[in-house]
Amino acid sequence: MKNVIRTSVQRRGLPRVLRSFLWVAALAACGDSGTEPPPGSPARQAAALAISPGSATLSSLGETATFNATLTDQFGAAFSGTVGWSSSDPAVFAVTPTGVVSAVANGSGTLTASHEALSATARVVVAQAPAAIVVVSGGGQEGMADSTLAEAVVVRVDDAGGSPVAGATVTFSAADGHGSADPATAATDAAGLAGTTWTLGNAAGAQTLTASVAEGVSTDIRAAAGELPAPPDSAAYSVVFDATWSAATHPTDYPRGAHFSPLIGAVHDDGVRFWASGETATPGIESMAETGGTSTLRSEIRARIPAAALSVISGPGLGTSPARTTISRVVVRTDYPLVTLVTMIAPSPDWFVGVSGLSLMDEFGQWVEELGVTLYPYDSGTDDGTTYTSANADSSPRQPVRSLRGEAPFSNAPIGTFTFTRIEH
Repeated sequence: MKNVIRTSVQRRGLPRVLRSFLWVAALAACGDSGTEPPPGSPARQAAALAISPGSATLSSLGETATFNATLTDQFGAAFSGTVGWSSSDPAVFAVTPTGVVSAVANGSGTLTASHEALSATARVVVAQAPAAIVVVSGGGQEGMADSTLAEAVVVRVDDAGGSPVAGATVTFSAADGHGSADPATAATDAAGLAGTTWTLGNAAGAQTLTASVAEGVSTDIRAAAGELPAPPDSAAYSVVFDATWSAATHPTDYPRGAHFSPLIGAVHDDGVRFWASGETATPGIESMAETGGTSTLRSEIRARIPAAALSVISGPGLGTSPARTTISRVVVRTDYPLVTLVTMIAPSPDWFVGVSGLSLMDEFGQWVEELGVTLYPYDSGTDDGTTYTSANADSSPRQPVRSLRGEAPFSNAPIGTFTFTRIEH
């Protein structure tokens, strides 16, 4: 009898075990596929809200950071629902309905994501960091050795977005024999400005005063003591292209096969401009930026020789990045002192780096011995693609050439540098 009863209990319990197993399996499937739970199970509802990243620090006004919110139900499965975003202090940072935060002013605050009764928070800090020092006035003056220059030297400290940085300490230091500054240090005002008075040293010729901030950012201010000799009619330079574009410097969707097209440019005067930010790209710039082709731009340059251009500059591309390439010799003349040089960022829809109308003569009409230029990405405005591998989509109408610095997929980091070094005197 006991055996019969035990068997009867086991048989009655078996369907309950199966039902329990199937119910749990159905819930698991619900979490994976998004289907509704089986009849009789509890209704799904949002039970938790998480936000990522947990914090962000923005170092320039206008800089953005994207936050994501994730909803889960009571079973731990993803749950679809509308999430609202809010800033505790819109005067410090603003936030869009999709969770994109933008810096407005220095300070800190709390970002909140919410769904019904659920909420999650993240800390947002805006702390401008100096990225550039711009000479506002007082550069290029002429005076006698050991004399105080008539005009004060004034510089502006900017963040990576070009907004002035207040409260930064600027140090003014003169090279040996190039005099002194008073005061030697000054804090920037609300407009990012700091100034000093420069007394020249006893060295004849061009003298240099350096303005710097603790973050390693600096610029040189130059003045002439006495009369400078006339420069030679021509000068020759080597050009080194150091490409620093990499997954480390620009991690967002960094492409496979990253490279640069052959360098192409011109030696010219100020009577012609082959490209400029804010202007519509020529067919030559379009071809270079979209395909890396150089023939159309080469024809545009040759068409301006000799009226406004002296020569075409050609150089090798780079099959990978980071890497370095060199143009061994570029000759400029006093009547053609400007250089334009570009290369395509590849792969890309229409992105490139380069310089436009860069003078290799200083403010005193002397040939510079060495000039380094930090390169940031540009959009030629001829293709609407937004990713490195976007399909061709011609812009109609064409848009002006514009900077992509700090705009996805690029970061605020440079793409590389051009260094022009004088190789004969």
